[in-house]
Parts: sequence; C-alpha cells; structure tokens
Amino acid sequence: MSDVPKTYTFSIDGLTRILPVVAVVPGKVSIAVLKLACDSELTEHLGKKLARLVPRDAEVLVMPDGKAQSLLHVVQRETGLPAVLARKDRKIYMAEPVLTTPAVSITTPGKHLFHLDAEDAALIAGRKAVLLDDVVSSGGTYDAMKALLFAAGVREVVEMAVGTEGVGDEKRPGVLAVHHFPVFLH
Repeated sequence: MSDVPKTYTFSIDGLTRILPVVAVVPGKVSIAVLKLACDSELTEHLGKKLARLVPRDAEVLVMPDGKAQSLLHVVQRETGLPAVLARKDRKIYMAEPVLTTPAVSITTPGKHLFHLDAEDAALIAGRKAVLLDDVVSSGGTYDAMKALLFAAGVREVVEMAVGTEGVGDEKRPGVLAVHHFPVFLH
C-alpha cells in the first residue's frame, strides 16, 4: 500500500506536463492520464518522436478511435504512410462488410467495440501495420485491435505507443515506446 499522488510529472526532451492521477479501480488502482487531444504542442512533439521509431518497412498506420487520435495525424504526416482509424461506433457510411471486435480497456468502463470497414480492411490486408496509441496499460485495447487487424488480413503488427504503463518497471514487452508511466496501487 502506498500514498497515491494527485499528479504525475511527465517530462520528455525538456517538454513537461503535470498529469492528473485518476482512480481507474476506485480504492485500488490509479493512473496518470495523458491528454493529447487538446495539447497540440505535446502531440506534435511526441508524434515526431514516434515517427522516428516507425520501422522502415512499415506500410500502414492503424489507431483505435479515441482521445489520442491527433497523434495519428502527426505520425502520418511525418512518415507519409497511409492511416486507418478503427471506429468505436459503427457509421452508416462504412463500406460492407464491416469487421467488428469487442474490447475491454482500463480507461473505458464496460465492453466496447472496434469496427473496420471493407475499404480500411483492404488497405491493411497483406501489409505490415504499426498499431499506434497513447498509452498501453492492461493491453486490452491492443489485444482487441490486433484481433481486428488479423481478421482483416494484416501480415504483421508492430505495437507502438507514447508510453507503457505498469507497476514499477513492469513494461509491456514488444511495444515501441518513449516513456514508462507508473501505476499507483492504493
């Protein structure tokens, strides 16, 4: 049992943000919340840093719909790779057939779905994809996204995020990341 701070100082290459620490399992587990959606300076900085880590033989970028979506635009611009966004909501304009997979994540209460339409699936099929997100914690989102990508016929998936998250130095092996965020146990 440890004292849980109210904030976490995230600093990378001289750019610093004070992140709120929020309980994701009340009374048991708290995490620092990285909010990229409305922080263009941080998103730009991290997107450029991640773009340099994208393998040279990567062929497409893929990201789950969510609060870090602006990161995808920066990495796409910097790499010149095509990009696909897996939607949380099925849209009327999505080309059939639409592939769907359930997901459970530490920051989204309950189960939710990710959807890829036929056009996006065709862009992914047979290619090496970089699966991009802000933070990988429990791995629920990545596991669901990988299942969706393999259902679409992807050849290989490279996992990439701004950060991994875990207790102490417990990092997610295989995830290309630039930071490790602590998990705070109550």
